Order: sequence, then structure tokens, then C-alpha cells
Amino acid sequence: VLFRSTIAELRQYQDRTVVLNLHDGDIATVKIVFVDAEYEDIIVDIMHTNRPEQYKGPSDSAYTIRAANVASVDEISN
Repeated sequence: VLFRSTIAELRQYQDRTVVLNLHDGDIATVKIVFVDAEYEDIIVDIMHTNRPEQYKGPSDSAYTIRAANVASVDEISN
């Protein structure tokens, strides 16, 4: 059984820097800018990823990730 994150679980990480482990194998250090309950996704700023080819565009772009694609979240201590 695959773990699927929910919007309610992800909401606590809004405005925080975390490491996301995604079901496609991507491991990304991101800042969660916004948690969108209506569309069940999160808007993130990518700081680092092991799969940069997935994130095309200017380096200052924000990206959308579906909550269901998040396998786990590890908060980075400040």
C-alpha cells in the first residue's frame, strides 16, 4: 500500500522548507509556498532536486505538485 499525503497533512508545512519524497522517485528540497485545498496540490519553490529535468523554466519559477504524489515529508530544522 502506497502512502498518499493529504492536503490536511501538508497544510502544517506551508511557509516551511521541507524535503519531499515523491512516488516517482523525485527527492526535492522545497519551500511550500501555498497549500491549495480546492485543487489538492501544493505550490513550491524548488531549491534542490535529484531530477532537475522535471522542472523546466526560469530558476525563480514556482511549481505545482499534487498532494497524492507526495510519499513523505521531512521538515528541515532551522
